[in-house]
Amino acid sequence: MTGMAYSVWLPLFALFYVAVMLYWVRVAASETGADDGFFSAGHALAPWITALVIGGASMSSWFVLGGSQQIVAQGFQMPALIVGGVLLALPGTLFFKRLWFVAERMRVSSQADIFRVYYGSPFLVTASVTVALLFAIGFCGLQIRAISDLTELMTGGAVSRFTASVVLGFVLFAGAGIGGMRAIGYFGVVQTVLAFAGIVALSGFALIWSGGFAALNAGLLQLSAIEGSAGLFTVNGVIHFTSGLGRGGELADANTALANLSFAFALMGFQASPLIIKLVLSTRSPNGIAAGQTWVTAGFFGAVIAFCIALTGAAGLVDRDLALDGLLSALQTGSPWFAAWIFIGIAAGVQLLAGLALFVAGEGLVRHIYRPYFNSRLSKHGAVTLTRIIIAVLAAVAMLMENLAPVALSALSALALPMAFQLWTPLLGVTWLSWITRPAAAAGVGFGLAGVLLTEPLGYQVLSFFGLELPWGRWPWTIHSALWGMAANVAAVLIISAITNRNALGTEAREIRRLFSGLLSTSGKAQKLRSTAWSVTLAWFFLAVGPGLIFGNSAFVATGESGPIWLLGMPSLWAWSLAAWVSGLGLIWFLSYKMEMASPLHVTIPPYEPPLRLKKDTSAEEQERLRVLILTGAVGFALAVLIAFSFGG
Repeated sequence: MTGMAYSVWLPLFALFYVAVMLYWVRVAASETGADDGFFSAGHALAPWITALVIGGASMSSWFVLGGSQQIVAQGFQMPALIVGGVLLALPGTLFFKRLWFVAERMRVSSQADIFRVYYGSPFLVTASVTVALLFAIGFCGLQIRAISDLTELMTGGAVSRFTASVVLGFVLFAGAGIGGMRAIGYFGVVQTVLAFAGIVALSGFALIWSGGFAALNAGLLQLSAIEGSAGLFTVNGVIHFTSGLGRGGELADANTALANLSFAFALMGFQASPLIIKLVLSTRSPNGIAAGQTWVTAGFFGAVIAFCIALTGAAGLVDRDLALDGLLSALQTGSPWFAAWIFIGIAAGVQLLAGLALFVAGEGLVRHIYRPYFNSRLSKHGAVTLTRIIIAVLAAVAMLMENLAPVALSALSALALPMAFQLWTPLLGVTWLSWITRPAAAAGVGFGLAGVLLTEPLGYQVLSFFGLELPWGRWPWTIHSALWGMAANVAAVLIISAITNRNALGTEAREIRRLFSGLLSTSGKAQKLRSTAWSVTLAWFFLAVGPGLIFGNSAFVATGESGPIWLLGMPSLWAWSLAAWVSGLGLIWFLSYKMEMASPLHVTIPPYEPPLRLKKDTSAEEQERLRVLILTGAVGFALAVLIAFSFGG
């Protein structure tokens, strides 16, 4: 690599990227006008913008940074990654359309608002904000750390990881903190296009330097013939009754069919998170949801995952010099300007998700926690100003944790997706299952979050610190924490819904139920297809990401005189997953259009007029809560310092 490569191209492209971002921030700020537009873009984002940004954020560059590296490290043992586009699209197909109409009727703009209106549960509101915080600090912070490491690599150390993280933090604040939701939507389109172009170009170089598709698969076949490497191309059984990673469970034992299924559930938590739902509720019309989920997320970006990211990972599996770091280094040597462009694309994808997460977390802390419980007199302008401050603070916290506490950052990151998946039950209660009661929804999420914590490192390490040793480690029985949490979640929901009054709904909840039974009721044709939809969906899950994956081990393999023959010229599991992606695309289309879960609907929803209620002066109670919060925070900080001095030397 040349000094010119270090000093010119990457900074030049970065400056151009920042200039474009600041332009769109300015455009968004000028169009926002009133403070209301800061939080929801005036509910005026075009459906095509939302569809593209949702697809880009759902895939983002975390599949490049994580998915391709997973294939490099463990081969094709986790084919659930390859059908990620379908898994990411399914929650949106189920929830987005109905949630948009709920928000339109009740004039709300966030997941936490919907939980407050329908359930009247402060716990569910807090859970939604907590998930947003985990994404903002943990999930996105870890990816920004990876981008900072790549920056240091590509500049030969001229730009340190710390400097890169500071610059990225500033860019995130400028995008999300200044321009608000409209800027995230506008510039998110640019970031999505850059991320897509970077991923496709990177996979193209990986394929070219591997000698072409046939040569790449020939290398994979040779690798499978090496003793001990055949397991890289097979799912390792249905389930292994191990104690989990860290308690005697080996890493290789985690790649079972149940590990794939439970990991698929974790991926399905992403579009149920407050981040993506915020984008949906900022859109002016729901009539682009079906096309967005079917053709953009499951189709277009699903193809990028199934082909491009899988190709990049496969190239690194055959030749470790073609893993992500090696690819970028080789590009830097041969074409530094092209390497810088691809790097900016990958970084743009990470920033799209990180900026959205910081914005939603900042809004949640101010509008859903601080304002209703500690300062109800806070003006809209004051809420906007405070949200900008909180976004800056969260960006600084993430930056500090990237550099000072990467282990803690990794532990927090691991909680984001499985905890977001626990929000499925209250969302189902709002949209489809009216029998889920308020106590059941709150208790279910509580038990679900506990189940996730107790099967992830953060939970059992905290308990171990206090002398409570659990007999299992991470993901016992090779089952991801998302499924352990959901098992506890569903059990609590079923039991508590059975013993509580299902008709004890608030005025707003009853109004929402009338909306679904009236204007939004499904047609008779769709109702007749309900059993078919259940059967097809369960069959797809069984074969694509469930126990049926073991058939994929040998479905396209024949036995020849010199050894196994790949009938399609590629690993059997890869071919099986490509077939699962194609059939999954058909499944999303069927649910979206034929089952009318996300199909366009042209109706006018009048705003709900709540009954008049006397407003009680709660300023004294709010001040007392604020004093308790400050005191608790001070005591907690003092205890943390004391523990650090006592046990940390």
